[in-house]
Amino acid sequence: MKGKSGVPGDFFVLNTGAKIPAIGLGTWQSGGDLCVDAVKTALSVGYRHIDCAHLYGNEIEVGEALNEAFKGSLKREDVFLTSKLYCTMNSLNKIENYVRVSLKNLGVSYLDLYLMHWPESSGFGDATDPPSKSGSEHRQFLSRLKKVWKAMEGLVDSGLVRAIGVSNFGVNQIKELLKFAKIVPAVNQA
Repeated sequence: MKGKSGVPGDFFVLNTGAKIPAIGLGTWQSGGDLCVDAVKTALSVGYRHIDCAHLYGNEIEVGEALNEAFKGSLKREDVFLTSKLYCTMNSLNKIENYVRVSLKNLGVSYLDLYLMHWPESSGFGDATDPPSKSGSEHRQFLSRLKKVWKAMEGLVDSGLVRAIGVSNFGVNQIKELLKFAKIVPAVNQA
């Protein structure tokens, strides 16, 4: 893929004007010292995009590696950080708190990108698996999608995140979101 600079694999420009590196380190299923070492190594060899989620259970380790990197030649603005919201039935009023926990764990003051992890909400489950697809649960989420997105837009307004987007959304789900979104999703991560 060609990024905006014309160099294959370099970066893409988001609708916010921010540059997201085309290649990033995903931290799903990475934990403990292996996670710290993986992030440190990735940053040392030129990776500038780290993709994580609070419910991966490793943001403290990612933060440890970032802290070490920021003591060296890297600055916060050199690294593009993505994290994700995993919607549960009781998460609507906690979205800002979830971001603040991620920021604390990562040791940073803002996220470059915050994604709604799945287009459905779940009463239980694991952040790495898609929620069950019961019709009732799906309808409940669609009725709440507007409230969730409004809360995500509030994160941009408050400066806690620079861009918001979605993950694992299909065409119809994106169309539904675009009916009311004041901020168009910057990314649909597959």
